Amino acid sequence: MRKNKWMIPVVLFIVLVVTYFVRGVFTSRIGLEMLQEDKIEELSTTQAVLIKTESVNTVSLSGATEIYVKNGDRVSNREILAMLYSETEDEGLKTELSEINKKIAAIQDSNSGSSIFINDTMKMEAELSKYVDEVIDFTCEKNLLRLSEYKYKMSMLAEQKAVANGEKESSADDLTKLQARKYELEKRLGRAENVVSANVPGIFIEGKDGFEEKLTMENAEELTPEIIRSTINEVKNGDVITDDEKSYTYKIVDNYSYMVAVNLKKDFIGEMKTGDNVIIRFTDFSSGETQATVTHISEADNKNEVTVIVKCDTYVAGLMGKRVVNIDFIKKSVSGYKVAIENIHTEEESVGLYIKRGAVMRFIPINIIYSTEEEAIVSSADSNQPIKAYDEVVTSAPEFRDGRVIVSQ
Repeated sequence: MRKNKWMIPVVLFIVLVVTYFVRGVFTSRIGLEMLQEDKIEELSTTQAVLIKTESVNTVSLSGATEIYVKNGDRVSNREILAMLYSETEDEGLKTELSEINKKIAAIQDSNSGSSIFINDTMKMEAELSKYVDEVIDFTCEKNLLRLSEYKYKMSMLAEQKAVANGEKESSADDLTKLQARKYELEKRLGRAENVVSANVPGIFIEGKDGFEEKLTMENAEELTPEIIRSTINEVKNGDVITDDEKSYTYKIVDNYSYMVAVNLKKDFIGEMKTGDNVIIRFTDFSSGETQATVTHISEADNKNEVTVIVKCDTYVAGLMGKRVVNIDFIKKSVSGYKVAIENIHTEEESVGLYIKRGAVMRFIPINIIYSTEEEAIVSSADSNQPIKAYDEVVTSAPEFRDGRVIVSQ
């Protein structure tokens, strides 16, 4: 009897040890992976050439010039871009007129309602502080043009603060006086000889790169892989046209209609044809993903490359200032639940995933939407047994069997 009393604890201890050992071995061999939505892209990362609708203009510089827009600005049709004044020997008048124009611009900007805080000196001080920070940045960048602009902005805001504090009387007549002086100077300089305005809407770009006539939408189908390679090399080497001192060239680029010319391996494009839709991702721009339509595919060259031309109509900020761009050419993009091919199993002619539900391994049927050699995009095949985000997919186990009890780590 006493012997049996000792046997019971011993047996229980042995059972617990064996259970713990088996559980430890089994648990170490169970692998789980969270099911998440993602996408598979069939793409080629490369460089491409932009083909744009570009209106190139050149104006003669024979006197003082005031340019009102900056490189990369969006301009509307007939918007005034610059004022040209007739030639004069009086450099002092030119300088004074330029300074007056800057003062007028600063006053008009301060009265626009977005940068003035009448009778609120705290906000004025905050605005002045912001201007000081920006001036420091411009000083580091050696941006003298912007420094000159901010000198007058800060001057106007400081004056308004003094008026708000009662330290100075309002100078509401200053703008009228400046405009009168501007008119007088223009008259002495011969008045505005030429008003330069935009002939089309688009993006204002200073200068030209020499490809405006070579790369057009009309001759896009004549492009070959060799021409694309040559263009990329020329742009890399900086072989572009610059203006002389007597002329100023600018262009306005249509920012909603352009083409991308890219060399791709013939094996990559496969059965691609004109009219197919693809995605172009401009990797140097944060919002640079756009839908595109294939308009032309050239013959393959001796490097087994073809030139593919696609047309885009999505505005991407900053893009129109480029000729050569870095892109992802996405031939196919499929979204859904992404899993590794090795985690897909076949049971009784059904394809599915083993998913941990509670403490049980369950075989859940799926449909394979798209697959590569390594990954697949899948969806639920049975509405009664759907797969869903954050399901735990069993990636490794001693045995894959529906209904098997498992214990995760």
